[in-house]
Order: sequence, then structure tokens, then C-alpha cells
Amino acid sequence: MGRLHAFLFFLYIHNIVYAGSGSHSLWALATYIIGETPFPEFIVVVMLDDVQVGYYDSKIKQPVYKGYHTSDKTKDDVAQNRILYTAYENMYNNMKARSSELNQVFNFTERFQVQQSISGCEMLDNGDQALIMTKNNLNSIYTDYAIYYNNTHFTYDAGNLLVGHDEKIQTYIHEILFQNVWFPICIQTLKRCLKREKNVVMRKVAPRLRLIKKRVSEGHRVTCLAFGFYPRHINLTLLRDGQPVAEQELTGGEVLPSGDGTYQMRKSLEVSTKELMERHQYSCTASHLSLDNKLDVSWNSEVERVHLSILSAPLVMVSVVMLLGIYRCVKWRTAVDTKEEEKVSSYSEISVN
Repeated sequence: MGRLHAFLFFLYIHNIVYAGSGSHSLWALATYIIGETPFPEFIVVVMLDDVQVGYYDSKIKQPVYKGYHTSDKTKDDVAQNRILYTAYENMYNNMKARSSELNQVFNFTERFQVQQSISGCEMLDNGDQALIMTKNNLNSIYTDYAIYYNNTHFTYDAGNLLVGHDEKIQTYIHEILFQNVWFPICIQTLKRCLKREKNVVMRKVAPRLRLIKKRVSEGHRVTCLAFGFYPRHINLTLLRDGQPVAEQELTGGEVLPSGDGTYQMRKSLEVSTKELMERHQYSCTASHLSLDNKLDVSWNSEVERVHLSILSAPLVMVSVVMLLGIYRCVKWRTAVDTKEEEKVSSYSEISVN
């Protein structure tokens, strides 16, 4: 199952990276399995940009909407489900037949085989169709890859398929599947899902930025961390003395989900003790769709002094109160002692007389 998990992860990353900030995408990630496993024989996960909005399980044989607004039903939902059911069943039958054929071609001996496919489309913000694409994989062996771009340009790569399949499959994919079936259904479904989930996928949440300095075994690690932002597209730069640090010197740089619907990214630089003594100025900057200007943060001694002053303010107040208390106590004690001395003095005078 390691191959299955690895390839599914690849497909998901490919999906969310592919759609640009000026477009929206809808992708169906399908998996068909031959053999006994804990997983369904056939399942499809549907992603709108980076949000799961549906799935299809061969055990229930019913498209399930799984977006944030599942209660927002429309009058066309029944008809749409019928279209999706037909599309999923066609995918299932095609992948089943394809697995059988390719299994004979490659003569696999494993006790189970996994065929996976990513199919979907992309639409620009102005509503123009951008592309439709499909990519297939069997047991981690790249088979074929096709892109139909903006109704005009079509490319097809037969991958590891047998010689002779190229022209036949290209004609079938281009003239039948892409033009007449997948493109119209995909764009129609994309628009429907986008209308329902626009408050989610079209929201903008500004990043929070931190510059972290941490001691490690051979020196220090300076980390630039951006978190809590949406959408996922962000430019994060770590600078040394005002100049960007080369990417080959950095670790990290991947955009990762935070678990709350937002994203995070960190870039780290290992700094030796000797280099740290040179007193470089480290800072980081972030550009994001939610920001009118760049977001900057830096680390230096002035920042530490400001933080120290802020933290010391309550301590100063407590010290002042304590000093005032001690002063009043001493003053009161002095007054008491003075009165006692006066009483003793008066008593002494009376006794003498």
C-alpha cells in the first residue's frame, strides 16, 4: 500500500500546485484496485482547488457532496448527481478494462494491482476555459498523459503503452472523451461547485510572520515562518543583511496544510557560531494575495530591548508599590517612636519635680 499512498500524495500535491492564483480547478482523483485490500475496489475523490467537495465509493455507488455547504441544495442537484454517477461508472468500467489489458501487457505478478488516474479541468477567473487534463498510472508505472488546452491545443504522450496505441488512443481521447464528454461536464460541475463554495475557496486570509532563532548542536538555526494564510500561494524570502539567501542554503520551503483550512510555510538557515559572531541582520518578507504591501519582520537587539521593556513594566510597577509601602511603614514607625520618646521625656520631668 506504500505505492498507493505515495502516488495519491503526488496527485494531491500536483493538483493544488497546478491551479494558479488567477484560476480555479476541479480534479477527480480515481483509484481502482485489483486484489484484496482494506480499501474499496474503486473510489474517486473530487477536489475544488484545494478543498474536497465530493467523493464516489463503489460500495455505495452514489456521488456524495462533501463541501462546506452540504445543506445548500439546488434544484439541479438531482440531475447533476445523475450526470456524475454516469461519469463515475464510465471511469470505473474504463479503468477496469484498462487494468486487465495492461496487466497482460506488463505481466505483473503482485497479488494486487493499483491503477490511478487524475482527470480535471481549469477555468480562469473571468470564466474562460483554460484546460482539461488526464494522467494515468498503473502500479507506479507511468502509462499515458494527455492535455487538451483551451479547445485548440491537444497533446498526448503514450508513456509506456505499446507502440501502435498512440494514434488510436489519441483520436479516442481527443474526439470523444475530451471534446464531447469530459470538458463540458467538468466545466459545468466546476462552476456549480465554485458558486456553492465561493466563500471558502475565494476567501483571503493574511499570513502571520515570525522570525525564530534557535540554538542547535553546531550553532543556530534562523527560521522564517509564515502561517495561517489562505489561499496557498505565497512568496516567502529569508534575507541576510538585506539580501535574499540562496535557496540551496535553505531547508523547507514547502507549503503545508495547518489543519484548520489555512496553510503554513517555513524556510530555515543553519548559522554557525562563527558566522553568528559577525552580527548579520536576518529578516524575512512575505507577499500574499491578502496583503496590499509586503509583510516584513526582522531580528535584532533593538527588538529584544523592546520586548524586555514590555515584560519589565509589570515588575517595575510592583517594585514601586513595594517601595511606597516600605516608605510609609518606615514613616509610620518613626512617628510612633517619636511619640513614645515624648511620653518618656514628659514622665521623667514629672518624676523629678
